[in-house]
Amino acid sequence: MVVRQPLKQKITFELSKENIAKLRQLSRDDAIPPSMLVDQMLLQDLANRASSSISEYIPIRKVLLSRLLEKFSEKEVSEIARSIARVSTRKIIQRLRRDYHIMSSVDVVDALIRISNLKYTHEINHGIHRFTITHDLEKKWSLYLFEIYSSVLHQFKFRKIDISFTDRQLTFTVILRSIL
Repeated sequence: MVVRQPLKQKITFELSKENIAKLRQLSRDDAIPPSMLVDQMLLQDLANRASSSISEYIPIRKVLLSRLLEKFSEKEVSEIARSIARVSTRKIIQRLRRDYHIMSSVDVVDALIRISNLKYTHEINHGIHRFTITHDLEKKWSLYLFEIYSSVLHQFKFRKIDISFTDRQLTFTVILRSIL
C-alpha cells in the first residue's frame, strides 16, 4: 500500500514578532518544524470552524419537542418556522458549504436531515431530487419541517418544487435542471 502525501504549496504571510517567537518556542517544545506546526494549527482551526457551523443544533428528546409543540397553535408553529428559516438558513448553508447556491442548499438539506436521525430517503434521478422524511412527532412537526424546507427551497429559483406533508411525513421534490 502506497501512502500519498498531500500536495503542498508555499504561502507567504506576515506575523508579529511576538507570534513568531511563540511559534518558534512551540516548534522547539514539540520538536517539529514551524511549518508543520502551522499546518496542524490551521487544520484544527478549520475543523473547529466547520463543527461550530452546526452549533445551533442540540440533541433534545422527542417527548420534549412534542410537548413544546402542543403549546402552540398551527399558525404559531408556521410563524416560528418561517422566522427561523429567514434568520438562519443562509448562514447555516454558507458555514457548512462555504457557498450559497442551489447545489449547496440541497447538500445541506440532505446533511441536516441525516444528522436529525429521522428516517428519510433521498432519491436522485436525472436532476430530480426527491426527499421523504418520516417521523413520529405528529402534524405540528410536519408543519414545522414543511415551513423550514419550503423557505430554503423557495430562496432559490428551482425550475419546479413540489412539497407536501401529512401527520407523520414530509415529501418534497426539486428539479435542478431541465430533463432533455
